[in-house]
Amino acid sequence: SLLKAGQGSLCSGKMLALGFDDGRVTLVDDATGKVQWEVQAHAGQGTRAVVEMSADGRFVASTADFDEHWKLWDASSGVVCMTGARHDGTGACICGVDELGDLLVHEGCLVIAHTAGLEALAISPCGQRLASGDNEGAVILWDAQTGEAERRMEADSGDLSLSFSADGVRLASGIGDGFIQVWESTAGTLLRTIHTPADILGSLDPIYNVHFSPTDSRMLASEGNNVIRLWDVDSGEMRWSVEGCILAVFSPDGRTIATASDDLSRDVLLVDAETGTLRLRLVGHQADVATVSFSIDGSKLASGAGRTCKVWDASTGALLRTIEVGGKEEGESGSGVGTLGSVAWGRDWVRDTQTAVAFAMGHHPRLEERSQVLALDAEVVRMILDRV
Repeated sequence: SLLKAGQGSLCSGKMLALGFDDGRVTLVDDATGKVQWEVQAHAGQGTRAVVEMSADGRFVASTADFDEHWKLWDASSGVVCMTGARHDGTGACICGVDELGDLLVHEGCLVIAHTAGLEALAISPCGQRLASGDNEGAVILWDAQTGEAERRMEADSGDLSLSFSADGVRLASGIGDGFIQVWESTAGTLLRTIHTPADILGSLDPIYNVHFSPTDSRMLASEGNNVIRLWDVDSGEMRWSVEGCILAVFSPDGRTIATASDDLSRDVLLVDAETGTLRLRLVGHQADVATVSFSIDGSKLASGAGRTCKVWDASTGALLRTIEVGGKEEGESGSGVGTLGSVAWGRDWVRDTQTAVAFAMGHHPRLEERSQVLALDAEVVRMILDRV
């Protein structure tokens, strides 16, 4: 699979994929803070780019608010290597546009694709599948190796967030009308609908973010009323809730949750996943925190606010690096051109592969000829990475 995740112990290089609300996608080397490449991935001002990165660091997936398809980028070059199908009258699609340029979907069109702007994107843990969700409620599962659509599911409202379970079997979607739907991803069967307290009371606070635990059936949900809740998906029961927080993601070991305070402090919070109690407060951002993400090995945490990405030691809370990424000046709140809105971690595929292959061959970790690595069969390289 194109997106097969690396499971090896080597993690010498780490990359940060950054998505901006002007449609740009940037890849940054965490070791140096240098931009590896930057592309105008999606068109237009106010087009919020959402990014995901394969765990092995080979590919970056992106989509944006007003786009009806996703793109897959080669992380080493920033070149598009795959684009999701759309109803645009090309290829097998028989749809078209009217005189104003608006989409006309033909009833007889057999292409499985989105007809509304995408809001959410997720890569399965094994990297074999990609899920996308649009603002009218369609969720489509794709084969990450071929780019072919496997299945289309219809949620009850627009999808604002997607997350695969640790085994890749279940897919959760955070709904704009304030509830969560959990699907069996292979058959496309709706397994459970989780109604939040606000949803039951009819307040319709949207679910902006859902995130499955990487170790069990727990799931985090971030609500529009600035409450995060921990749910047991198997039972549908809520374990705890914390007010005054936005966003929420698990650490790779499932023991810690990173979130962001909704008050004027603009702090990043590390919370005990079992109890919901505060462990660490990370202070330093001068703009509203819009995104948080743990590194694959859980040793670091990245947070994005305004035009700044900060990288923290996840154990001590020490600030390791501040990466200036362009756009708004810190201190300006809200969205605008160049504001960082999405962060995803991945391994440095080329660097880690060179190290692993050289180690296995008894050579110096830095190979002089990159072609030595590129000529190797990808599955052999993965086997080496898994065993070093």
